Amino acid sequence: MNKACIYQITNSLMDLMMSYVIKTKNGKIVVIDGGYLGEDITFFMNYLKEISESDHPVIDAWFFTHMHEDHMTSFAALINKFGNEITVKNVYFNFPSRDFMSRVEKGNSYFVYDPFEKAYDSIFGEGSLKAANTKTCFEGDKFQLDEDCTMEVLLVMEESETANNINDTSSVFLLTAYGQRIIFLGDCYINAGKRLLDKYGSRLKSDVCQMAHHGQSGVNLDVYQAIAPKMCLWPTPTWVYDNRNGNLRTLEVRTWMHDMGVEYNLIAGIHGTVKCDLPFDFEKIEKYSVEVK
Repeated sequence: MNKACIYQITNSLMDLMMSYVIKTKNGKIVVIDGGYLGEDITFFMNYLKEISESDHPVIDAWFFTHMHEDHMTSFAALINKFGNEITVKNVYFNFPSRDFMSRVEKGNSYFVYDPFEKAYDSIFGEGSLKAANTKTCFEGDKFQLDEDCTMEVLLVMEESETANNINDTSSVFLLTAYGQRIIFLGDCYINAGKRLLDKYGSRLKSDVCQMAHHGQSGVNLDVYQAIAPKMCLWPTPTWVYDNRNGNLRTLEVRTWMHDMGVEYNLIAGIHGTVKCDLPFDFEKIEKYSVEVK
């Protein structure tokens, strides 16, 4: 039996992206988002080979939070270049319609729709994305990934509430693995965060939290207080983490986490690609403060 683990992956360019890969004790591979191409997609394929310990990785489940390029373009690039060298068994998402993407995103991220559809249909058959109405998972779904390892869909988009912000179409996933809970917020924004909190309240309590929208301009403080994590995962390059552009809320969010007493933080732009064993043994993990000095 393997040692279960989770990787927070970034590419060598330290771009804005979100990519998590989980390996269960029985060797099942689960991907969340997968991130941004940013460079030759070979870098991600090499990680998948390393993690799976195989020259032909098998992805048992691939979950997407939402249709933004920094979260999902690697999927199409990977299938396009390595389609015969990788197997993807299941893909789970709850995406807006093409009309929604065209109306809200216009020229920004609408372009990701076509390559995703091509890649998805190449795996599951021509017309599969349209037949699924761009939705393969729904609120309340629970997937048994392996023994003592499940993924639950806590939240999916509501088009009526997300007319002006694609980030609020983010699905929220809860991984329960080996006695611990890891919540993945994607790029959840204020409306989605409010819906999440109203629906679950203190039931959101989790050991580990992926920071919404890369740790800036995501959910409000009350959502993080309900989650009350011991560790935060920051899929965040340094220019976002340090608010170098001067127009982000990262420093405010860092202050929230510091004041909440979160002692364990993994920041993509600082720590690079990081592997952690599951369940997390916090006595063996180095503490990292996000205090704003």
